[in-house]
Amino acid sequence: MDGGIIDMESLKTIENGTKAPQTFSGAEMDGRLARLRAVMADRGIDAALFTSFHSIKYYSDFLYCAFGRSYGLVVTQDASTTISANIDGGQPWRRSFGDNVVYTDWQRDNYFRAIASLVPVKGRIGLEFDHFDLQRAKKLADALPGLEQVDIAGDCMKLRMFKSREEQAIIRDGAAVADIGGAAVVEALLDLGHEGVTEWEVARHATGAMIAEITRRYPDSEVMDTWTWFQSGLNTDG
Repeated sequence: MDGGIIDMESLKTIENGTKAPQTFSGAEMDGRLARLRAVMADRGIDAALFTSFHSIKYYSDFLYCAFGRSYGLVVTQDASTTISANIDGGQPWRRSFGDNVVYTDWQRDNYFRAIASLVPVKGRIGLEFDHFDLQRAKKLADALPGLEQVDIAGDCMKLRMFKSREEQAIIRDGAAVADIGGAAVVEALLDLGHEGVTEWEVARHATGAMIAEITRRYPDSEVMDTWTWFQSGLNTDG
């Protein structure tokens, strides 16, 4: 504190609680990271920065909700660290397979300070060019001028195409849950099938049935973004 001004921290760690059960086994997650690191080594990439929902979830098991803020995952040959906003508290650390660093809003562009704390100052950094926009690319270049930015999105997409047995089991569970939702639509139409019944009433019944089944199968999971797309009449052309 100097002259009445408090220096607020730019980065911090919030290890609140204990790590949550992961969707996949440690062996599965280690295998994904090992295959990614092999690609990085082959291409001379010193660090990879992921920013998309799918890649961060795939390599860390953390699914973020942006709230207008930036999130990330930095993978090097030695570490895997998610980058999250202070608004989430310790939840990203609990959900991440690996470490987590939190950036605050007290200074502008603390997100890029978080990245700079995790990657080398020189070399090559892999980015998802199909997700990392030009404004952020410029800010990253300003923060780390010694890093060459290269695209790694296509390589990672190819890696994700080959599904492990654990992934196949999750996909089958998802299909089974969707079947329950479809049956609930029919059930709602029979129970509420009077003239003038609204689409949202039918959809709400199906969504509720699926959420109940998800929580039964995965009691430690977060229940996010489960919905039913049910349309009738002229709306079916949408």
